[in-house]
Amino acid sequence: MHPAAWRWCSICLACLVLPALVACSHEPKPSALVAAESAFDRLRAAVAREVKDPVRAKQAGALVDEMQQIVVAAHADLKAHDTRLRALNADYDAAEADFQAAFRDFDAGRDRRQDRTFELNRRAKALVTENEWHALARVQEQALRDAVEATMTP
Repeated sequence: MHPAAWRWCSICLACLVLPALVACSHEPKPSALVAAESAFDRLRAAVAREVKDPVRAKQAGALVDEMQQIVVAAHADLKAHDTRLRALNADYDAAEADFQAAFRDFDAGRDRRQDRTFELNRRAKALVTENEWHALARVQEQALRDAVEATMTP
């Protein structure tokens, strides 16, 4: 996998991990989606700052919006999957096939989100210059690091 694609995917995975970090917290924290939204807001600001061409900046901002939608959908899917598994686990008559179907459905959604993420990565690389890409990558990494820290600090 290309290093830039790996970086983009790692960012997406970090956003998907935020809900788990919040769930493990004992202190009230901002929700994972609030922290992720803040990270995406910083990324949008960086896009506006780094991409000098207004048309390309607007298109790159739209890609950030799409990535945020993927993260929100992933969060919702994870919650729904957890609810489904808890219901199956509580059902004495639930069959192994029911659990397998739940995991198959969840995995299919994850695969679709992953495909969309790779497509966004491809579109972003085609849209921005190499210098813009590197500048935005640094901002992406920092924004997500900040989001994770916000969910972990008391």
